[in-house]
Amino acid sequence: MKKTVTIALVLSMCMIVLAACGGKGNNSNASPSASPSVESGASETASAGAENPELKGTITWATHRTELVDTDLKRYVEKFEAKYPGTKVKIEGLKDYEQTIRVRMAGNELPDVLSLVETTKADLPTFYEPLDDLGLNDNIYFKDYNTYEGKLYGITQQTAINGLVYNKKAFEKAGVTAPPKTLDELFSISEKLKTAGIVPMATSFKDGWTLQYWTDPAEFIYGSTSLRNDKINTDTPFTVDGPYGQGLGILKQLYDKGYLEKDIYSANWDQTQKDIANGKTAMMYIGNWFFSNLIAAGLPSEDIGFAPLPYDNSGTVKGMMRNDWAYAVSAKSKNKPLAKAFVKFMLEESGDEADHMIISPLKDKKQDLPQLTEFMSYNPTMLEAQSVDTKVTTAENKMQFNLFKFIQESTVGNLQDVFDGYNKKWKTAKAAGK
Repeated sequence: MKKTVTIALVLSMCMIVLAACGGKGNNSNASPSASPSVESGASETASAGAENPELKGTITWATHRTELVDTDLKRYVEKFEAKYPGTKVKIEGLKDYEQTIRVRMAGNELPDVLSLVETTKADLPTFYEPLDDLGLNDNIYFKDYNTYEGKLYGITQQTAINGLVYNKKAFEKAGVTAPPKTLDELFSISEKLKTAGIVPMATSFKDGWTLQYWTDPAEFIYGSTSLRNDKINTDTPFTVDGPYGQGLGILKQLYDKGYLEKDIYSANWDQTQKDIANGKTAMMYIGNWFFSNLIAAGLPSEDIGFAPLPYDNSGTVKGMMRNDWAYAVSAKSKNKPLAKAFVKFMLEESGDEADHMIISPLKDKKQDLPQLTEFMSYNPTMLEAQSVDTKVTTAENKMQFNLFKFIQESTVGNLQDVFDGYNKKWKTAKAAGK
């Protein structure tokens, strides 16, 4: 292991990578004007409103972070309300977040502040309020993701590096001295862990959303994060010998070899956190935000390791830097100044990034995380997630593509049969969108 370096160096490396990737949509010429749909008498911009003690009223904040509703999120709300007496933020934690919000979108009943649910970019103004007036446009990562016609409709809540999170004590118990650097090592280490009575790899398979990170190996193999967008150029994007087959094939091999949870269909998120924290399970491929969950579950920070996931036997590794759910304000909110002020507060003043060991979406915020230092010590080539082309999302919506279900089926089913079915649906949906 190389000597650790400061996280400032780590993040500066990430920034170099981001610049090299040529992130799209700087929108430096976008006009940061307040939305014309703000109600009469409450037209002040949120940047002014965030410093305005006259902010009043109640808003509802719907969040997918259900495990934090009664603890940290409640504390942030109390801090905000103390800063602005006469305001109230009602927190609504939603277990089946995306499905619930989509139903509310259809009924035109979105909460004031929410985690933005992906839609076609042309539909962003229908559901969400522009956030350009927060004064953050030049200081955020992944700005292009939720920008349409020069206006910003969502700001990522955190930036994350995806990697192999592992319990060092579980490794020690199985006689494993270092994380895997090749695909063969991943399987041999998994066998050692299994022999020691430790579940090698967690998936939280039942919950589905935890599997989304396993698309990364396909992009590592493809050599670019344009894989999803490039589907539009073919009628058969899912092939067993192609990037999706090879990438998802890693997870399938782990399943076939018995290296995932024993009762995979009941493996859930709540239990996964406990099992990794107490050493019953050793590894999980997920974002660095997971560190704080494990610490809350009882695993000391010094026992948490973080390394790139090997995708072949070359010995070279890659890392993925992705955005997460984005803060958004409903276009139908009755108190947009308060809603925007709360979003700005969560990004700048809540302390969320320090509390949960995440990378702030604000470029000027730094954090000292030894796990990220370890990750970067393996000299990974870093990739940056790209925004999705409208043609792709349109076709995916027409075929009712569910990424979580797709990965579940690919893991436990016959890969060729699963891919054939999805290719057929994709071809039909793509043709319908022309």
